[in-house]
Amino acid sequence: MISANASVSLSSRPLPVLPFPPPSSFPRSIRFTDGERHALRPREIDPATGEAILPSRWAEKYRYIPYRGDRIHWETSRSPYAPFPMDYWARPSVREVYLVFAPQIVKTEIAFNCAFFAAHQAPGPMIFATADEDLAGRAANRINGSIRVMPCLSGLLARPEDATKAGVKFKNGASLTVAWATSLAKLASDPAEYAFADEASKYPDYSGSAEKKEASPLDLIRQRQNSYTYSKKLMVLSSPGAAPCIVSRLQRYEADEAYRYEVVCPICGVSQIMDDEHIIVLRSARDPRVVKREKLARYACASCGMYWDDYLRNRAVMSGRWVCGAFNKDGEWLRIEALYNPVSGAFHLPSWNNIAMSLSDIAAARLQGDDDLTKKMVYITQHKAEEYNEIVNPKKTSQILDRRTRLPAGIAPAGTVALTCGIDAHTWGYRFSVYAWCEDAIGFTCHKILNGHLGTLADVEKLVFESRYQVEGSSETLGIFRAAIDTGGGKNNEGDKTMTEEIYNWLRNIGEKANAGLLPNGRLCGIKGASQRQDARIKTTIVDKMPHSGKPIPGGLELHTIDTHQFKVMLHWRLSRKLKIIDGIMEPEETQQIFFDADTSEKYAEELLAEELRRKLNGHVEWTRVHTANHYLDTTVYAMACADGEWQPSLKILAPRIKELRAGGTAINSRLAARGNRERPDTQSIRERFASRER
Repeated sequence: MISANASVSLSSRPLPVLPFPPPSSFPRSIRFTDGERHALRPREIDPATGEAILPSRWAEKYRYIPYRGDRIHWETSRSPYAPFPMDYWARPSVREVYLVFAPQIVKTEIAFNCAFFAAHQAPGPMIFATADEDLAGRAANRINGSIRVMPCLSGLLARPEDATKAGVKFKNGASLTVAWATSLAKLASDPAEYAFADEASKYPDYSGSAEKKEASPLDLIRQRQNSYTYSKKLMVLSSPGAAPCIVSRLQRYEADEAYRYEVVCPICGVSQIMDDEHIIVLRSARDPRVVKREKLARYACASCGMYWDDYLRNRAVMSGRWVCGAFNKDGEWLRIEALYNPVSGAFHLPSWNNIAMSLSDIAAARLQGDDDLTKKMVYITQHKAEEYNEIVNPKKTSQILDRRTRLPAGIAPAGTVALTCGIDAHTWGYRFSVYAWCEDAIGFTCHKILNGHLGTLADVEKLVFESRYQVEGSSETLGIFRAAIDTGGGKNNEGDKTMTEEIYNWLRNIGEKANAGLLPNGRLCGIKGASQRQDARIKTTIVDKMPHSGKPIPGGLELHTIDTHQFKVMLHWRLSRKLKIIDGIMEPEETQQIFFDADTSEKYAEELLAEELRRKLNGHVEWTRVHTANHYLDTTVYAMACADGEWQPSLKILAPRIKELRAGGTAINSRLAARGNRERPDTQSIRERFASRER
């Protein structure tokens, strides 16, 4: 018996003998389910390399695309620029890949190939995000259609119901959720090892509703990957948009490497990165229709100078390869040696590398952008695959005063098709500008012929419906074709109602007179500036209530909401169009100019330049007032909106009819601007009935 005070060495104690079954009692094998066996299996080995198969080789072996009720096999040879971005995405060190491609150059198919490869070879949860719910539904249809024609993936579906518009579930543990940028529930729910953000440049700044804003959609997608620190992968793919554009910023500031595609000249064999400066047009053709119809565009080799047609361009692209580079602090792309273990990489591919697109279509789009500001953005974002910077260089008043013609105020230049008028309303009166519009090779050149100040709405009515202006070099006079008055404003002089309500009532009275045949229909319209940028330059709405009192407006009032931002950019673009002076006379070197009458004052020029486009700290650009008064800038914007092609019926459509009637000696009035070009009734009985109703 051992005393309680005795010390015992634990190390001297013998270890207990635990019962251990003999080896013969172990099971000879462990049984796995089909899903476990597929999930735990090693990556497929590529016989050509002896290593794990890469997405590009996997796509060549397994990928099928549904086509007209059948299927076609994915062929890498049709898209020589597709394999490397897919294999780059699969590198162990890479976490994010950015595809900045022009439209329709297989960037979405690259994302599908990577997603399907992951589902088959490295299963895990995935998310495929689009800009809105409609695009999400289309993406889901494309994904499900591809899975149905691919035996390697359709065999992993336990039942057909596992592939829906909400996503796909596979037996091996892989899943794919389809989401959209405005849905918080979709973006912030389940974790995701692999994420794909399609057309990210079209994502809103914030996800959720206006009342409940969350982080940006891309940040929410990244948060879903936090559980997969060492295996997560994000692919952002999009053609760029207006600055600030998310994919362009990712390419420039967040990518470790920025790749560009280098082609090989089929004549001299010199490698080069294509650009649009070497796209030339034969015979110096300027008509986009002729360029496309006769296939006049060529690419001039930067080394030997030989011209490539579409066939030779395709041969050059088929022999091309991706080269590594990076952006310096000045935004210039420079070649660098590829990194050993990059974390993120970007790929830039303009449309002239697309073997399915003709060089002539690209050249035609560039010509259209040179002469039309609305199509310039299309060319830069959809062909050059670069973000569109609406850079408006500050102008000086001298640049406006130098555009004064020899015509005095009140005289329309020869060739004027129509006159438009913009009116800015204030409690102290009404500022106005009248512009004449003359056709040129592409659109219209505009001439300011008059500006001034009016005291009452009665004076405005006389200006719009009774004033006439002589045409240079003839005895012909023209009235105003279309006028727009601003319906915004504060309290009127009486203080019992707002300026907006006063103008609404006045416009309704004008409309009643027009319906009675006393005034031309459709000549005067109410407008308001959009509080934020909108897709269309002009949107038409019907107002059925007064803004201040809430009183109903029987029958409603037609109101045009204009995107003032776009029209201010167009104004500065017109001011930047090139001129040449011959014997002291200004001659337009480019189309769609803007000129001013000889009596235009320096004060008018200052008000026209009262705002400048400046970039805020958040990257957005906004018009900032640099002078106290901007009334004539507003009147010019309103007059330009009246002649814009989005104002229906547009002046461009009506111009041939106007010239035809004028050539025949027929008086022109504003019934051409009215819907349906309704004839103006002019009977004494109608006048008497309206006069008695007023009494």
